Amino acid sequence: MRLSSFILCCFLFPMLMMAQEHRETVHLEDVQVVAHRRLKDVGVEMTKLDTVVLRDNISLSMADILSKNSTVFVKSYGRATESLVEFRGTSPSHTQVTWNGMRINSPMLGTLDFSTIPAYFIDEANLYHGASSINLLGGGLGGAVEMTNKPVEKRGWGAQFVQGIGSFDTYDDFLRLTYGNDRLSSSTRLVYSTADNDYRYTNYDKKTDVYDADGNWLRSYHPEERNKSGYFDDFHVLQELYYDAGKGNQLGLSLWYTHSKRGLPFLSVDYKDDSDFKNEQQLNTLRGVLSWEQRKEQTKLSMKGGYSYSDVGYEYYTTRQEVSTSITNSQSYSNTAFLQANLDWMLTPQLMLMGGADFYYTHVNSHDRSPFHIGKNFDKGRPEYHVNVQARWRPVPIFSLAGVVRQEVYRDDFVAPIPALFADLILYQPWNLVLKASIARNYRYPSMDDLYFQPGGNPDLSPERGFTYDAGLEMGVKKKWWTLRANATLFDSHISDWILWTPNTKGFWEPSNVKKVHNYGLEAMLDGSVLLAKDWKLSLLANFAWTPSKNVGEDINDNDASYGKQLCYVPKVSANVNARLQWRSWTLAYQWNHYSERYTTTSNEVNYITGRLRPYYMTDLSLEKTFRLRAIDCAVKGVVNNLYSTEYVTVLSRPMPRRNYEIYLTIKL
Repeated sequence: MRLSSFILCCFLFPMLMMAQEHRETVHLEDVQVVAHRRLKDVGVEMTKLDTVVLRDNISLSMADILSKNSTVFVKSYGRATESLVEFRGTSPSHTQVTWNGMRINSPMLGTLDFSTIPAYFIDEANLYHGASSINLLGGGLGGAVEMTNKPVEKRGWGAQFVQGIGSFDTYDDFLRLTYGNDRLSSSTRLVYSTADNDYRYTNYDKKTDVYDADGNWLRSYHPEERNKSGYFDDFHVLQELYYDAGKGNQLGLSLWYTHSKRGLPFLSVDYKDDSDFKNEQQLNTLRGVLSWEQRKEQTKLSMKGGYSYSDVGYEYYTTRQEVSTSITNSQSYSNTAFLQANLDWMLTPQLMLMGGADFYYTHVNSHDRSPFHIGKNFDKGRPEYHVNVQARWRPVPIFSLAGVVRQEVYRDDFVAPIPALFADLILYQPWNLVLKASIARNYRYPSMDDLYFQPGGNPDLSPERGFTYDAGLEMGVKKKWWTLRANATLFDSHISDWILWTPNTKGFWEPSNVKKVHNYGLEAMLDGSVLLAKDWKLSLLANFAWTPSKNVGEDINDNDASYGKQLCYVPKVSANVNARLQWRSWTLAYQWNHYSERYTTTSNEVNYITGRLRPYYMTDLSLEKTFRLRAIDCAVKGVVNNLYSTEYVTVLSRPMPRRNYEIYLTIKL
């Protein structure tokens, strides 16, 4: 597979670069477009990711896309490692995620590993910040991510192939086959990625001493080491079918299978040899959603049914004298069934009613077969019922109100109703300058691990409770030669009964409702483009977030120094800038990221070297050339990641790669 990919790139690259580009210029008259603010968007704080961003390159997962193009913080320690998303300084379990309407958070952990979501598999992605997540579903105390697939718009057959080759013996392959006519639309996507991922780094957690011939110490230095056990082998296939049945009826089917085998990298403080120890995770996931939608002049009725299966295996064993001993050999199986019905009813152009109901049934079986494991994990099932009612009203053209109420039931436990109120006011129509505000109460029910994991699960846990207040400005201007969109939002959030796992006197960890957390801050975005001259276009996207997230709960014991301190691994300041310069068929892209320091202890102790992670700046650069060979569109792209070879870590004792390179060849029929 690797040899054939390399030969393909080496053979096609020179031919495509020498090909002549045939162009035809068509001059179009200026068209003025007047957009009306949708009632569904009243007061909503939402980030919509552009299709260009999602299709940046085949090697990117949704974790990479979110970290580089939004205000959320992604906690990760490299490619193909667990990548968790945090909104506004909250926990990863406070981020709810849907795919084609079905929630896909792990029922065991309550989180989602975004490194397992290829960006090329997502057609549309929206981020709902804070209270706005209640428009989508409950439980998103920080926010929610909505990912959807869309029918193919083009008629006839189509094909696209992308080949990527990168540093550390990395190979990425993407293939998409499409077909569409007046009734039927089909899309098949495949992704295969593999790498040794054995990059070298300077290990600042170790020192090597140098002695002379008489045993006298001369000096010390930090050794150069490689990333051990960081390999990965991922395969994804997504099949979509859509059928237009006429009279506003559409049927859809999406099936997504993933197989992943990943070595879990050793810590930089680990002295073990990876030839004697194996640390590996294997994942198989199947997701499917069947949908029916009927659109009429004033109503939209939709029904969906889905199923999600996942088995996750983790094995850590040692081999000595050809005898293998399993230290940990855990296996977890989860099955989730899903049903949903929604109705949108536009009574008048000024009044809209919405309602819906969801049902989930989840069953999890978790066990460990190693000889060192004592007792069983758990084998549990849980039904969930969700009902929501929404009303949106525009009494005058410049002012709108929206109200949402959700009711959720877990097994026999009724969570208190989840209400939210949204409003927006148009301050200046020519600039589409809008003042938005919202207030909401929200709850998150404990995950299956929180309740039942053995040893340590606590079935008496209470749901986490949150209150969120948002207020901000949004604007959008579109002129003949330039466009500009911007927003800035102030938020204030209080979360009680925060679930925290802490060690107990019996020697293991257990969760309890111990914390109160106060999150507040500012999120801002600027997105613009300008035509500099004929055939020249400059685009810029910038995001900024200031998110203090402090523990304000009572001390756990006399030694607890966490009161008023920033939560672990939450940066107070994060920012990113994406600049794109286009000239004819050439595109030069510049990517810049920054994260402030992050503390590794609840007391924010900085007197010792492991107490904090230093701030860092990251720069990526890429150059792309597109051209056409008769009926084939082609592109060649080169990427330099970590341009200045910055040495940094995002998780303690997990060094990240220095400067590395990638090249991509795209062929599209």
